[in-house]
Amino acid sequence: MWKFYLTKQPNLLKTRFLYFLKASLVSILLWILSLSIFAQDTLKIPAASNSWKEILTKKRGKVVVLWTRLEPFIYKEIKGKDTLISGIEADLLKEFFKLVSKEYQVKIDLIWQEVPYFSLVLTLISQKKGCYVGAAAFSITEERRKSVDFFLNYLPDITVMICNEAVPLYLDTNDFYKNAHKYVAYTATGSTYEKDLLSLQSKIKKFYPQIPPFEIRYAQEAENLIDLISNNSKAFGYIDLPIYLQYYQKKYNIKRQFLFKSIREGNAFMLPKNHDWHEPIKRITNTAQFTVIKNKILKNYMGQKNLEVVYDIYGGRGEQNIIQKEKAIQDQLLLEKQLENEKQQRLWLTSVIIAISIIFVILVVLGIYYYRYYIRERDNQILRIKNEEIEQKKAEIEAQRDEIEEKNKKISEALWQIQEQKKQLEELNESKDKFFSIIAHDLRSPINSLLGFTNLLSNYADAMTKEEVKKISNDLNHSLKNVLQLIEDLLTWARSQMGRVEFNPKVIVLNEVIREELELSVILFEKKEISLKYEVQPLLMTYADPNHIKFVLRNLLTNALKFTSRKGNVWVRAYEQNNKIWVEVEDNGVGMPESLKAKLFQIGGVKSSKGTDNEQGTGLGLLLCKEFIRKNNGEIWVESEEGKGSKFIFTLNKAE
Repeated sequence: MWKFYLTKQPNLLKTRFLYFLKASLVSILLWILSLSIFAQDTLKIPAASNSWKEILTKKRGKVVVLWTRLEPFIYKEIKGKDTLISGIEADLLKEFFKLVSKEYQVKIDLIWQEVPYFSLVLTLISQKKGCYVGAAAFSITEERRKSVDFFLNYLPDITVMICNEAVPLYLDTNDFYKNAHKYVAYTATGSTYEKDLLSLQSKIKKFYPQIPPFEIRYAQEAENLIDLISNNSKAFGYIDLPIYLQYYQKKYNIKRQFLFKSIREGNAFMLPKNHDWHEPIKRITNTAQFTVIKNKILKNYMGQKNLEVVYDIYGGRGEQNIIQKEKAIQDQLLLEKQLENEKQQRLWLTSVIIAISIIFVILVVLGIYYYRYYIRERDNQILRIKNEEIEQKKAEIEAQRDEIEEKNKKISEALWQIQEQKKQLEELNESKDKFFSIIAHDLRSPINSLLGFTNLLSNYADAMTKEEVKKISNDLNHSLKNVLQLIEDLLTWARSQMGRVEFNPKVIVLNEVIREELELSVILFEKKEISLKYEVQPLLMTYADPNHIKFVLRNLLTNALKFTSRKGNVWVRAYEQNNKIWVEVEDNGVGMPESLKAKLFQIGGVKSSKGTDNEQGTGLGLLLCKEFIRKNNGEIWVESEEGKGSKFIFTLNKAE
């Protein structure tokens, strides 16, 4: 990010008039720079919907969020390969518009547009018309109400003065007033921080006109204030209390001047003055559900204790709480260090005791052994030898028994593996026989056709007309395509049996996958004069491999097209039921008997058949459909009645 600072250096020898002249020139330069950046950035701002009424009418629309980084309120976060907009305000906006979409049955797309600096967000929102939202922990002030509107006052607005650890802690305001000129103040242009500093400067001038004003340095980004104050031993400035609490716990080189704080109405989002969002804002933000969501988000980013401190200070009860909290952090660090030292001491002492105990036990055992050996060696030599022989034989017997048990165990495992391998070989052999039967059956017909066509061309090409040759060539091309499709299906089925089909599941929007397949198939349906209808519930999310699902949809649509007569109908439906995603492909075609339904998804039941317009098929498509759906933790089945059509149904798990 670009970081630059505009500095006013006070000169004690110059008159007060020259000082204010210099300040005025700097302000003018800042204003010109803001207009320049604003003119450039305006060209990049995405277009939003014109109004809430338009979104409600069209059932969808765009809301552009103009924001500038200010952690923990709103910031970018990298998670893997994704860049996310996170923070208190980001999560509040996402949840608010999610509830609006659900309540009013509309689809709202949030477009996050980062703005270079704080004051530009306010300027842009005040000049925009339509569905724009400003986010950067904006304080509600009467001056800002003249140019923008505020909504969702989610947190009390408390601004505190912080300073570098090297700056003394002042317990009397007059002492600070007298010494303020020794320090440098940092702030952000157009912020309430700047307003508080200017107010403080005015008070010092009023009470101590002979003391020169303190220096003010401007940072274009409010987020840089903590770093600037932490890195300058003579720095101070105002910052939001939640930001201070967060950075203080990260052990930055900062502390708080307890005598100086500002309490305002609250932090909220900004809307253009002419907005028409009053009704949905009132309806959603006043619900108990949204209140629970808001409190959960605040606790998640701030922590329960920090949140209590903010509300206590806002209610006039918590000045002592934050002092105790800061002391508690220091005490906690000291306690942790002390506990670690005690832990190391206990560990060392325990190790010494264990070592001494082990040495003592070893010495005792050696002494007992030596005593027994010395006393009994002379009188029990023979008995000792016999005992050793008995023990040796016993050990040999135990070893042999263990060896026999181990061999028996290995034999049992080997027999079990042989039985399992035999079972698998029998199943593979059965599948192989059925597989070769399919190949023999499905390749014979197109190859015979190819032989017939080539025989005609070989023997009678000279006697044929150009139209006859063209027709035979077209038929030959069609037969070759059928053979190629059969080979591709066979290879895909073979790869699936060997586990070589790639499986890459992820969270997908099922609506988009269905739409893509329908767009690819619509020309074929129009060519056969079949009406293709679809009823898809919005925003169906599932965790599956998109290529597998596309393959299944494509095969089911091809089957429906194949076995539906001209002027027929095909329906595609998708909906959520019993915490699962259901997809149906239904036709009013020829249907099938119960005998075929029972073995439709079995390899023994694979049999190609011609469609209503003599379309060819491989017969392997439904086998692959079953393989892919089960691999994605779903089920597939068919409901059909001969002469009345068929309905193929499969389910998928709903994405968490």
